[in-house]
Amino acid sequence: MKLLITAEEVKKRHRNGNAAISFVLHNTIITPEARDVAKKLGMVFTELGEPTAKSPGDENAMRSIVRKAVEARLSPGSHDPAAIDRAIATAMRELRQPVPHCDRERAGNGVVLVRGSSVEFGRFDGVCDHNVGLTDIITAADNSTMAAGYMQWEKCSFPWTLTYDEIDIVLEGELHIVCAGRTFVGKPGDVFFIPKGTTIEFSAPDKVRFVYVTYPANWADSGKA
Repeated sequence: MKLLITAEEVKKRHRNGNAAISFVLHNTIITPEARDVAKKLGMVFTELGEPTAKSPGDENAMRSIVRKAVEARLSPGSHDPAAIDRAIATAMRELRQPVPHCDRERAGNGVVLVRGSSVEFGRFDGVCDHNVGLTDIITAADNSTMAAGYMQWEKCSFPWTLTYDEIDIVLEGELHIVCAGRTFVGKPGDVFFIPKGTTIEFSAPDKVRFVYVTYPANWADSGKA
């Protein structure tokens, strides 16, 4: 699960005396309102490199940092120790995963170019028991109210309920979307619009690859299977 930094989180850290907020780009979503509040309060966002663990000592240090971050977001006594341990274990698994790569060029005015041929796929853990590849290429970290990325999988299907608007542009193969008892088949060049609140089934009889665009940008924290 990605870390969502909201305006309230910025205000809280400011009250605690923090002048900067550090984050890992691929694993963090910063809302536009949070950026506006931080600017007004004179706070800055600092992008960190990817955390790595090269020895048991590094692993223990990373686990300690994760534990403090998890416990800081909980009210005293609101979670049992076992639940906290499970949350830490999940965070550690995500930190160990390789970060999907893509070549990006950024202009001073905020324009971003992503080279599609360079995109490497990460695993989408929002779907159990399927090897579904997903890579976000535009997020709220780009000061965008929308998100965009690539998805691909082969010969599988899974249900999904959207709590955001989504547009899917098919690049390769066939994307099947089952909704209200009907199967819609999208082929290369075809475009789907799936409105917020829709329950569907994503499917593909063979390999499929497509670009998605979502609104708002923090889709990963609101969608549910």
